[in-house]
Amino acid sequence: MNLKLPMAYKPYSNWKIWVVITSLLIAAYSASAEPSPNRVIILGTKHNGNKLVTVKSMLQIIERINPDIILLEFDSSVIKNCSINKVWGAKTAEFLGVWNNPIEYRAARKFKELKDSVCLAPFDIYIPNRKNYISYTQLMEKSHQETLLRVYNEGLLNASDANDYNSYTNINNAFLGLLDSSLLRMNNPNLTDTIQTIIYKEKHAIRRITMNYPALQPFSNWYNAQVDFWDERSEAINKKIWNELNANSNKTILIITGLLHKSDIENFLKRKELASLCTLISLKEALVNPPIADF
Repeated sequence: MNLKLPMAYKPYSNWKIWVVITSLLIAAYSASAEPSPNRVIILGTKHNGNKLVTVKSMLQIIERINPDIILLEFDSSVIKNCSINKVWGAKTAEFLGVWNNPIEYRAARKFKELKDSVCLAPFDIYIPNRKNYISYTQLMEKSHQETLLRVYNEGLLNASDANDYNSYTNINNAFLGLLDSSLLRMNNPNLTDTIQTIIYKEKHAIRRITMNYPALQPFSNWYNAQVDFWDERSEAINKKIWNELNANSNKTILIITGLLHKSDIENFLKRKELASLCTLISLKEALVNPPIADF
């Protein structure tokens, strides 16, 4: 006699069971494959430090944040394969004051010794003869500022330009004063607007003044080139940072940069199209709720 099971207990056919299992597996895979945004903290700094900004103070902040990746304002000739290229005698030269490597260079190198799994990566463009370029730029900036002040003090600027220069000088001097403070104070979120204002005035008011007064004409070509190079460099920096974000998921990424670059990077990371790649976290928040150390 053939017995038939009641409908309530009749098993699914094999193909139906396979469809259900496959659908569940696909859903589970899709959920796990969905990338999680990286946690990004930007640490603006003064490259040569001050009494409060030292290798030790920066290392303490890096240790609190405990990043998986540190992006540094260097190029690929300095950092490769997640490490700073070793230079024989570098530490001795630094100790003797012969070689003044930036604070973040030395602090990141020390952190790498504590946590070998951290990846150090460069985000700046390659600048040939970088040290000579920096020295020349600093010399020209000093001379340009001194000439601007002289032209202003001699009453050679028209009323509108004099007001613009005076406004720029006041806000720039206040900013320079902050460069002698701690890293926490330097990275106050309210400072972003100040940096943006300084850069805007340099690109427009100071550029116009430099072009229009005979005493400043010797600086015109250099200044124009500097302003254009700033924009080109910022665009290249943001592209390199985007590449790092796109290549990683659910990582804690610390970007250490000169303070004047901070606002450009922040604005870039706040774009809607980057929401799936990163969540921007303030330095204060990162220090209050640091990731659990694993070293």
